[in-house]
Amino acid sequence: MRYDVRADLKDALRMLEGLRKDQIPFATAYALTQTAKDAQAQVEGEIKRVFDKPTPYTLKAVFVKSASKRDLTATVKLKDESFKGVPAVRYLIYHITGGARDRKGFEKLLIKAGVMPPQSYAIPTRAAKLDAYGNVPRGVINSILSQLQASRDPLSRETAASKQRQLRRKKARPSRYFVAYPGRLRTKHLKPGIYERVTFGFGGAIRPVFLFTDSPPRYRKRLPFYETIDRTVAARLAPNFERGFAVAQATQRPM
Repeated sequence: MRYDVRADLKDALRMLEGLRKDQIPFATAYALTQTAKDAQAQVEGEIKRVFDKPTPYTLKAVFVKSASKRDLTATVKLKDESFKGVPAVRYLIYHITGGARDRKGFEKLLIKAGVMPPQSYAIPTRAAKLDAYGNVPRGVINSILSQLQASRDPLSRETAASKQRQLRRKKARPSRYFVAYPGRLRTKHLKPGIYERVTFGFGGAIRPVFLFTDSPPRYRKRLPFYETIDRTVAARLAPNFERGFAVAQATQRPM
């Protein structure tokens, strides 16, 4: 997204006339980079305000690429790479633009394994275990994929031996997962979804962890990402140019 802020820079640009030409790129790069960092801080503040208990990764989802004297462009964007988990841009974009989300990797694996109908989405229920940030823990997701033979890595699927090891490690009784597939006779009395078998000292029960729906989850636009950057650029670019001018003057070397 481009921002036209030339009208706000008349005074700051006039200051640059007092600099040597070789110092102007430094002052400009400084101003652009500092403004991008200011915008980053403001968007992070909006993330804290908008979301209930955002994860540490989400709180640091905004990335800044600094400007340089050779490349007078500073970039503010959402992180699009992640060593673990889902890149921030893939799940935050729906809160920025609104609308229906795409299928998650978890759902694609379920569909590929024939566990979930191709047109469906998996929606967590109130019975699903959640972490401190309100998300289904990655360990639970991996256990479901493994036990339903839908894991991305076939070597991670459970075997009889691994189940026995898990039993020995866990103090609590383990739970198993199964699927109520639409039209399947054995589970026709259940809503389509993924269920968890829970064992108690006096018996057992089942509870839905995910339910299948043909309607994609929809998000309302609530994170003012672009608007926040817009306001920050308008408010901070000129002052940052002034600061860049002062730094350039203080550090310029004699000819």
